[in-house]
Amino acid sequence: MSLACLVLIAFLTIRTSPSDQKPPPPLQSFVRSAAKPAAKESTAKVPLASRRVVVNEPAIRVNVTPGGADSFQLEVRGHYRMVSLSDDEKPQANFDSGSVKVTPTKHGLKCGTHEYACRQLEIIPSQSPAIRVNGHLYRGVVRLYRRTDGKVSAVNVLPVEEYLASVVDSEMPAKFPGEARKAQAVVARTYALYQAQQADSLAVYDLLSSQRSQKYLGVEYRDATGRRLAGESESSRRAVASTRGVVCQSGGKLFCTYYSAVCGGRTVEGKLVFKDAIDCLAPVDCEWCRESPHFRWTAEIDRTAFQKRALEPVSRGALSDIRSIHQPVEVGRGSIPRFEIHHGTRVATVTGIDLRERMPTGLLASPHFRIDLEPSRVTFTGRGHGHGVGFCQWGAKGQADSGRPYDQIVLHYYPGAELVTLDY
Repeated sequence: MSLACLVLIAFLTIRTSPSDQKPPPPLQSFVRSAAKPAAKESTAKVPLASRRVVVNEPAIRVNVTPGGADSFQLEVRGHYRMVSLSDDEKPQANFDSGSVKVTPTKHGLKCGTHEYACRQLEIIPSQSPAIRVNGHLYRGVVRLYRRTDGKVSAVNVLPVEEYLASVVDSEMPAKFPGEARKAQAVVARTYALYQAQQADSLAVYDLLSSQRSQKYLGVEYRDATGRRLAGESESSRRAVASTRGVVCQSGGKLFCTYYSAVCGGRTVEGKLVFKDAIDCLAPVDCEWCRESPHFRWTAEIDRTAFQKRALEPVSRGALSDIRSIHQPVEVGRGSIPRFEIHHGTRVATVTGIDLRERMPTGLLASPHFRIDLEPSRVTFTGRGHGHGVGFCQWGAKGQADSGRPYDQIVLHYYPGAELVTLDY
């Protein structure tokens, strides 16, 4: 059993119990061997948490090649060890120095000019950070996997606090006030540890490095032009260190702390969007995100294109022209709007979530909007950015600007939750 698994097991035995996010998909194509000026920042390291729990700092496994790849570039600086994650498979040599291409073979992996009859390799550098995958520099170790679908993936394994230093900068602008960024650290920490707790026993990762989980750029990365950009900063490391170990719990258990960029004035009832949402993901008012350019927004699309995208998934045969769209009636505050699209002699009922998924990527910033049907186009008038459940990042900025400390900011968005400090 790997060291990361032992650490997570120790963590789980002591515990009393997430940019658009979704839970990481179940892993079926991997096989793992069994086994305004900002308010002054508060100086307190720990908020008024209800209790402290002593644990070993858990490791987080992050798939930094979401969806797998036909190949990726790998680079290790300095000395390193390469080991197989399977007892019956042993690597025979290290790969060439410099950047090499990792590809799958029939029976294993190929790194540069070297082939290994191993489907699972771990690269352990003598210093950290030292490993780059596709230009992203990561702390900790990296595991290479040949997937059963014939693709390859890289999984970065590192302590959760080191992981969070990049997540805070990857998810929240550096110009946001310190208390908002501390709140982001707490929310992201809880999200990550919850996902690690929920991971399938045969899964080889806990999270994706994309916004399907939470964005993680690593220590630094190269953009399309080759420029080196920072993925973490002194500010993000400070936000993480000053909230070290602080997590959200409900009923003594971690829960998925979903969050989005802008709620637009009111968060969404979590259970309407996510199956694993609990009671403290209830809708709350939030007027602090008014400064965001997505607090209110408009978008438009050609009427014919809208008709095809909106109705094709539910139509049978030829599409009928849309005659009218009944405006949404929200049953309760924090609900998702529903639309009745009258086309031909039929009526299609769709939600804001449905339409957001069916329209071109990026057209609709959130599932909360009204629709104006015009002769040649369809216009949307909406609010917010993202799914709107839980923590509102721009709302956190507004609250911090008004002088609220990070613990109050966090608990506003998860009513009934408590903050607990994992003392590691």
